[in-house]
Amino acid sequence: MEGVLEQIRRGELPDQAKEAVVKGIVPLEAEELILALYYLCEENQDYLDDARETFDSLSDGVKKPFFQDREQKSEYLDFYLRQCHLTGEVKSSTLLNPNTPGSAIMEIASVIEVDMLDLVVNNQVKILEEPGIIEKLRANPGLSVIHKQKLDEYERLLLKELVDSVDVLQNKSTKEIEAEAIADAKAFVETFGKEKESKVVPKKAAEKIAAALDEEKDQTDLIKQRMAEDAAKQKRSVLELIQEMSVPQKIQAAIKGDREYRNALIRDSNKLVSCAVVKSPRVTESEIEFYSNLRNVQTDVLRLIAMNREWTKNYKVVLNLVRNPRTPLAFTLKLFPRLNKNDVRMLMRDKNIPEALRTVARRQMQANR
Repeated sequence: MEGVLEQIRRGELPDQAKEAVVKGIVPLEAEELILALYYLCEENQDYLDDARETFDSLSDGVKKPFFQDREQKSEYLDFYLRQCHLTGEVKSSTLLNPNTPGSAIMEIASVIEVDMLDLVVNNQVKILEEPGIIEKLRANPGLSVIHKQKLDEYERLLLKELVDSVDVLQNKSTKEIEAEAIADAKAFVETFGKEKESKVVPKKAAEKIAAALDEEKDQTDLIKQRMAEDAAKQKRSVLELIQEMSVPQKIQAAIKGDREYRNALIRDSNKLVSCAVVKSPRVTESEIEFYSNLRNVQTDVLRLIAMNREWTKNYKVVLNLVRNPRTPLAFTLKLFPRLNKNDVRMLMRDKNIPEALRTVARRQMQANR
């Protein structure tokens, strides 16, 4: 029967015989049939439905050795993982096979079964080979809290070379350092997206969540404890790392780092560092809302926020900037006309803003009478 497979590879098998093969009529050994189905479907996608049915008719015990083979060609594994409904040990063998392409795993990661998630989430080699798997996994509804923590670790690992050495940076200008860091951060956002905005949970929803947590109290308490420990370790390590950084390294960390780095560096006394935070492609709108309200940041940070048209489409950012006494008056006056009457009335009594701004507020209220 080797002749049939060879004829398929050479494109010499008659169409009638090809149809017989994809329907499982031709008696081939399991491995030969699996290969034959692959080659025929690669040649003609119209054979795919019959090929899937024939493949499904084979027992897992017969199929498993093919997918366990560590020397198996990646294109075969790729095809069957993407195109066929693999189950049980056949699927697990395919996911664990080092020759299975990361791109194929990425394609199915968002819909992979809960009992298979551990095999993908714990496959560090494949995830670092194909970082896009992380984003797809996050869309999987079966992902657990522990899984999410693991994915967070991978993201930190992918950015472990957060800053270059002092020797590498010493001959680069600030503009060069910023440009390179921004390019890296953009690439990171394209792969993983921005960090999720934090949201306040409504009271009723919080009560429901609390009730659900009570039902699994032991497991939940363990998870909470681990999360708290990880968060504390992460916070300490970030602050310790920042203390040891030079200014150019802080600029890199401000642009390429995660929210922990940005929240620490936004208050840095060096304006090159604090301004780098708001230049980061990773910064989120909720962070900008928070930064625009800070009274202990560099004036240049507030100037950059005020100059960004996208951010000043957010009314809360505009109000924060106008109310912030550290915002340059020229920008405050430019943004002032966008405030509603209630906020203008509030500014009339706000002694923390410049007298010139309170005067403008009083005049506007008088004009509106």
